[in-house]
Amino acid sequence: MSENIKRKISEIKYQELIKFFLPLAVMPIIIGVSHNAVNASLARLPFPEITLAVYAVSKSITNIIKSPIHMSRQTVTSLVDDQSSFKFVSSFIFGLGVLYFLMIASLGYTPLGEIVFKKIIGLKDPQEIKFAYQALSIMAFIPLVESIRNIMQGLAISLKKTELITPGVVVRIISISLILLWVTVNQAVAGVTAASGVWFAGIAIEMIFITFALRYTFGSFRGKNGVLASLPNNVTKKVNLKRIIKFFIPIAVMAFLARFVQPVVQSGIVRSSIGTHDLAAYGVSWTLVMIFVGPLDQLHQCSLVYARELNNHNWQRILKFSLAAGTMVSFILAVLAFTQIGDFVLIKLISVSPAISSIVKKVIVAFIFFPIIRAFRETFWGVMMQRQTTNIIAAAKIVGLVFVVLVFLILALTVEINAAIIAALALTAGEAADALTISFFIIKNNVLEKIYAENH
Repeated sequence: MSENIKRKISEIKYQELIKFFLPLAVMPIIIGVSHNAVNASLARLPFPEITLAVYAVSKSITNIIKSPIHMSRQTVTSLVDDQSSFKFVSSFIFGLGVLYFLMIASLGYTPLGEIVFKKIIGLKDPQEIKFAYQALSIMAFIPLVESIRNIMQGLAISLKKTELITPGVVVRIISISLILLWVTVNQAVAGVTAASGVWFAGIAIEMIFITFALRYTFGSFRGKNGVLASLPNNVTKKVNLKRIIKFFIPIAVMAFLARFVQPVVQSGIVRSSIGTHDLAAYGVSWTLVMIFVGPLDQLHQCSLVYARELNNHNWQRILKFSLAAGTMVSFILAVLAFTQIGDFVLIKLISVSPAISSIVKKVIVAFIFFPIIRAFRETFWGVMMQRQTTNIIAAAKIVGLVFVVLVFLILALTVEINAAIIAALALTAGEAADALTISFFIIKNNVLEKIYAENH
């Protein structure tokens, strides 16, 4: 017992945090590359315009429906610490996967799909509707494999074995690249079928790899020294169905609502500007910013997984580590915004016009503090997930979304600046409101002090 207590309050080293976080940070970048590879291949297949458009629409529908499943890793990490809790949580998450499968399948295999495609989405061409059916009939199976993959990745994160995740993601991108190369050369498969198929296959590959990697590393899942027996005692409250639902619903709603932020912002840009230059510049800016900011979304795993090792000193280490990561990303954005490197990336690599490039660099300036704020927020998110108080996370997110809308409206009505820049400032303000709301709750309620006391 004394060794266990000593381990819990031992000093967390920066090297340990880097080793834990780096595989998680690399994961969204590699996955982003795979999505770009799919789009590039679709442009080289028959009916490229229709294929790209229908695939984008089908992918958006699928992502909106299954968006809550993205929070399943955090659910496993926060609630699973033994075989009993694993059974409860994994059954719940896979059950959600089945539900989302049925919802998407109802669009991909029944006449309901045609109603949605025509009446809601606005697809009219028979070829477009045919492609949409083909895409969703394959995408329907994605929630099933994604739920299992996220369960296994959540276990790896709890066990601080994040290095087991990266090889599976690398195998995914290699496999997808080979499949897309074959499809592009032979032109034997319809574009939406190929794109939807490799999306499903990529996640399935990750699922298989991480499952076998865990089994190989620990020998078994349920044995004496297996995966479940090796899980740390991080769960603060007994797990049952009611507690799973209480934990999961707020962050699931948050994930669902977050899908609508960009459409709302883009709609505001369209209404506040003449022509499409501002919208195009914002689209390029947001894509470029999120390439670097995306990895910061995994920082909450540090404060979540290391919660049982927190004292004031270790908390300060995790917070400084997170803020350092955010500062590095802000520095990268500053380089893109203020140096010729930005022009090279935008004009030479992305191939936007000099006029658009000039606006994009100004928008990136407005986003410069966004990464630091995101890193700060994610660190506090992890604490609240460990405390199983995700309702506070959801409330803070709602406050952030309200601030996005209010700040956009106020600036659009009072200041004569580019609408894309206003959008960037509004999103940064919303992120700050989210971060300040949750940090205020933690400080006011002495949450960290309670964790320190429990750990001692």
